[in-house]
Amino acid sequence: MVFVYIALLIVILLVFVARRKNIFIGQGEYGELRVSHILSKLPDEYHVFNDIYLETNGRSSQIDHVIISRYGVFVIETKNYSGAIYGSEKAEHWTQYLQGDGYEFRNPIKQNQSHVWAIKDTLHIAPSSIVPIVVFLNGADLRCNTSSAVLYTGQLRKYILSFRTNAFTADGVERLTNKLSESIIIDPERREKHIHSVKQSITERELQVANLICPRCKGKLVEREGKYGRFLGCSNYPQCKFTAQL
Repeated sequence: MVFVYIALLIVILLVFVARRKNIFIGQGEYGELRVSHILSKLPDEYHVFNDIYLETNGRSSQIDHVIISRYGVFVIETKNYSGAIYGSEKAEHWTQYLQGDGYEFRNPIKQNQSHVWAIKDTLHIAPSSIVPIVVFLNGADLRCNTSSAVLYTGQLRKYILSFRTNAFTADGVERLTNKLSESIIIDPERREKHIHSVKQSITERELQVANLICPRCKGKLVEREGKYGRFLGCSNYPQCKFTAQL
């Protein structure tokens, strides 16, 4: 019986640690499901795609949500983070604070920008007809300085419906919907290859930063003093504006 209690305590401890580090299994999936449910309530004229994989110009992309409508193509990146979230438009990383501890994650605006370009190249449409959105579940406390749309889930539907200027005809919407449907990768092996590639890219990026090498331009990272304390910045500034938290 003692061993049962010990095992139970270990499981509880692992769950607690995982929650603090924001890596609890299924957390990201829950966020995407929550947003998918919200998007399912949109009128029928909005064509919603969830969790899609695309390959463009030799690169693969996993996109949380895409909506095709007469009013534009909405590309949505979902984040299920709690705690205070700090970040700016051009910063390489944002920071999540939980009980006084800070955890970095990739700037979701920049992350979503690569998805926007993947959609542009797949559908052959103008960037001006694409609306990028980053949405956080309501457990987050957003303290971000951005001009791009960074919203809570409670604001998402209203924001999408606020676009009323036609960007495409009805025939255009049908054509784009068919084109995206045909382009989505459904082969499990190719999807797995994409996941492995992303993880490898993140590891390489972190290794370069650890060795004080700018992953963007390969310049040298040096310590600088900013409004919120010391950080790493590229020595090639202002040509390169890469930054990383110390």
